[in-house]
Order: sequence, then structure tokens, then C-alpha cells
Amino acid sequence: MTIKTVLFDMDGTLLNMGESAFEKEYLKRMVLFLEQRYPGRGKEIVKAVGCGAEVMKASDGTRTNLEVFWEAFEKASGKTQDEIEPVITQYYQTDFTHIGDTYVPDSNMQEAVRLLAQKGFQLLVATTPVIPRIANEERVRWSGLSDIPWVDVTSFETYNYSKPNVKYFQQICEKYNLNPAECMMVGDSLVKDYPATELGMDFYLLLNEDSPEAEQAFTGRKGDRKAFLKFVQSL
Repeated sequence: MTIKTVLFDMDGTLLNMGESAFEKEYLKRMVLFLEQRYPGRGKEIVKAVGCGAEVMKASDGTRTNLEVFWEAFEKASGKTQDEIEPVITQYYQTDFTHIGDTYVPDSNMQEAVRLLAQKGFQLLVATTPVIPRIANEERVRWSGLSDIPWVDVTSFETYNYSKPNVKYFQQICEKYNLNPAECMMVGDSLVKDYPATELGMDFYLLLNEDSPEAEQAFTGRKGDRKAFLKFVQSL
């Protein structure tokens, strides 16, 4: 069946900044930011943020990830959403944006995405929805692709599941009335992104952060960003 919609992972895919590198800088900056406002408690509060993220990943889907996060955060930190949320939002609007100050967008990925848009494909950023939309939209900006008419940039406000749960991909399809057989997931993780194939989606493994052994064993469609661009050109 013809592919009509292409879903992109963020870390290690749209961005050649890998997930581990991003998380390290993200958490370091958050600790420093919170320490200025809650002296001696920055690490403790960020630990509670991490706790909320883990609970979201194990969510049963009955509530949004946002609701699950704040319940877990309040329990772990002893602080309320009303008190902390404006502070966290300020972090995303200020210090967080500087993570991308020295980032150089990948020209092959930019060209591939723009070419897909020109060819009329629907495009969607399917990044693990465990942080706010404001943060994920900022990360899309780092990629130099914020002008693309993305169908969605997934975030914790409107999703009830997280990768690698196949129900996350199912929720995307249901939300936008997508036929999985007409979708392709592009990602660098066989653990987090490949489960989309359980719905019948096509898959392109972007060779990047996954273990070399797994990449070598994978017999499906795969390649680096330059190879992906050539693939897009052939569509």
C-alpha cells in the first residue's frame, strides 16, 4: 500500500543529538535553574521530575501523561503543580532553549523532510510524549524544520501512552484517522520506534545510536541520513 504519512522520532533522528546527550544537558540545566529558586533542593525536585517521567512510561492509558506526571511529581516532591508548573514553564522558555545554541541542523535530514513535504506526504513528529509541547516545539526549531506543516508534535498534554508501547502509535492513528498500513515510522531505535510495525506501519531504521549488533542484525530498510535522503528522493 502507498505510504501517505511519515512519522519521525526526535532524538537521534530529526536531531542528530542523541537521547542520552539531550537528557544529560536537559537535566543539568534544570537542576541549576531550580537551585536558583529553591536553594539546596534543585536535585531533589529534578529527581521527582524523573519519577514522574517513569510513571508516565508505565501508564495504563486511562489519563493523559500530563495528569499522570503531576500526580506522581506531587507525591515524590511534596510540592504542588500550582506552585511548580509556572517555574518549569519558565525554564522551558529560557534556559532550556539554550541547549540548542550550538546545535547544527543536519542538512541531509532537512532536505529529506522538505522533499517529503513538497511531495505531499503528511508529516508528524512522533517523539516520546513525556515533556510539554512548548519543549518539543523548541526542539523542532533546533532541527531547522519548524516551518514544516507538521500534523502534530506529540507531547504529554494530549497523549496517554509512551514509547515503546504500541498503543502510543495506535493513539496517533486514531487521533488523525490514519491507516497504519499507509504510514512509515522513521527512528533510530529498534526498542522504542520499531513497535510501530505491530500496527502494520512500515519502518526505516536510521543508523545512529542503536547498538551496532542490533543494527547489523536488522534486515529491514535502514541507512544513515544521507541514505535516507536518497530513499526519499526515490519515492
